[in-house]
Amino acid sequence: MVSSHPSFLEIADAATCGAQTPQVTEGPYWVDEKLNRSDIRTDPSTGVARQGTPLTLNVTVINSNSGSCVPLSGAWVDIWHCDAIGIYSDESTYNPGGGTGNVNTQGQKFLRGYQVTDDNGQVSFTTIYPGWYSGRTIHVHARIRTWKDSTDTTELGDFVTQFFFDDAINNVVLAQSPYNTRTSARDTTNATDNIYNGATNSSLMLAAVTQTSAGYAATITVDVSLLTPSVSAPSITAGGIANAASGAAGVAPASWISIYGTNLAATTRTMTSADLVENTMPTKLGGVSVQIDGQAAFVYYVSATQINVLSPADSNAAAVSVTVANSAGTSSAASATLQAIQPGLFVLSKYVRAVRPSDNIIVNGTGAAESGYSSSAAAKPGDVLELYGTGLGPTQTSVDAGLVFTGAYETTNPVTVTIGGIQAPVSWAGLVGPGLYQINVTVPTSLSDGDHEVVASVAGINSPSSVALLKTASS
Repeated sequence: MVSSHPSFLEIADAATCGAQTPQVTEGPYWVDEKLNRSDIRTDPSTGVARQGTPLTLNVTVINSNSGSCVPLSGAWVDIWHCDAIGIYSDESTYNPGGGTGNVNTQGQKFLRGYQVTDDNGQVSFTTIYPGWYSGRTIHVHARIRTWKDSTDTTELGDFVTQFFFDDAINNVVLAQSPYNTRTSARDTTNATDNIYNGATNSSLMLAAVTQTSAGYAATITVDVSLLTPSVSAPSITAGGIANAASGAAGVAPASWISIYGTNLAATTRTMTSADLVENTMPTKLGGVSVQIDGQAAFVYYVSATQINVLSPADSNAAAVSVTVANSAGTSSAASATLQAIQPGLFVLSKYVRAVRPSDNIIVNGTGAAESGYSSSAAAKPGDVLELYGTGLGPTQTSVDAGLVFTGAYETTNPVTVTIGGIQAPVSWAGLVGPGLYQINVTVPTSLSDGDHEVVASVAGINSPSSVALLKTASS
């Protein structure tokens, strides 16, 4: 189950512009690791997490550069801080004090990472409550950056600050293990910290902290003034609306489609679990929204030239209008044909990405590595495979479009498959995720070695031929 952090959203919605959050020194321990992750507790090379009291850190970024108070979407928010006994990762030999002695953590990357702000200017991190080191009170460093375009190479804005916590809570945490293993007490509190006390309006760097069943949750709003990319009005390419699996022109209800064009988005973003609202996909991502036949589509991926969306449920089998909107305006309407069924199979380099469940191997025509699977170039005749596609039509039990669910729902209409022109037995076909269908099929035993076209058919409508291939080998 994915949490939508309702209390966090309510706080963000109520935020208004005030005095700008103080900009302070980045300190000596900044390293631009470029680790895009929300859980920063582990070192990526080992998977070992730093020990300490769990802390969820929720950050909302408000941009006042334009003269008005608006959430800053598409910005990088990096955070980094020491562990429970004052140690930073990826640093050469130094001594944090408190009896720790000299440490060298070069090459390690624990307690570092960044997230990209969503349309509400929000990010959330899972970490541990920081400890202390000599000369500093407990704090978290933060760097907020904006970029010229989706390549994230030309920086437009850079804002560095630090987050602090109430000393009454700090003292409670420091009395617990492993924080209390230090041989001396901390030498600096908020009242004596030169960074906290040297800043004007330092209270704006103080996070609101509440206790949770696991540890603590901290929430803070950062008011910045940063340049953002200039965005031109989006434009959809002629014929640029297609089934995301097969590339065939058109749209099917509650299916995956790709939209191609120019100036579609000012950033490149893929939906994460944090973007879900009540387990439903967002209808706006990276400042981009899509309308199909006057209804909001569910946005999964945005970039300057391509958007991937799940189309809304719609029974209007006709030519429909499609528009893309971002902060620069709304595109001219493009026309696409809405079909009740438009089967397409997901492929990689024209080969179906078929899972062989008997040994959890993914068969992809090339043998290229696939995350989470062993891979093989070819299937064997007689293998049972799971194929995946979209646009296979209604299911016997209806599921709301955009809902992220667990379970499987069989298609209303039977699905047939041919491989190399030979009928392949289908044991089951149905919906297993938003817009994602699974087909369990047996590879015909009469197939020779080589590449074979794979065609799925529903209600007399075929997926495109010469688009999906399956490689077979007898040994």
